[in-house]
Amino acid sequence: MHAGLAFVIGILVTIAAFLFFFALSGTAYYGLAVSVELTLGITFIIVALIVAVIFYVGVKAQFRRVVTGKEALIGAKGIATSDLKPKGVVRVSGEFWEAIAKDGAIETGKPVEVVGMEGMFLVVKPAEQKA
Repeated sequence: MHAGLAFVIGILVTIAAFLFFFALSGTAYYGLAVSVELTLGITFIIVALIVAVIFYVGVKAQFRRVVTGKEALIGAKGIATSDLKPKGVVRVSGEFWEAIAKDGAIETGKPVEVVGMEGMFLVVKPAEQKA
């Protein structure tokens, strides 16, 4: 898909360059008037810019961080809403999850960090406090 868009951009810019060259040299290209050649050249450049923006947005989307699912939860921070001995409830990203404490018990109100998932349970550890 991206290679196809890049190819289209290259073709449009090449055609526009030829049209500008013929228009500026005063040569009629397939019998077109100079004003028509300039208009077509500008149109091709504008279309190439639009396709380039679409290309840029598509490539940029490939490198965005995942915002849903298991990948988004691992590494997320939350708060223990009940004691985790070792099971309990935590609040992560505004949602309540049943969780299992990885390293011992965690008290209510303490910050936690998600380190994994086991089925529908989050595996959490105490989050490190920033100084």
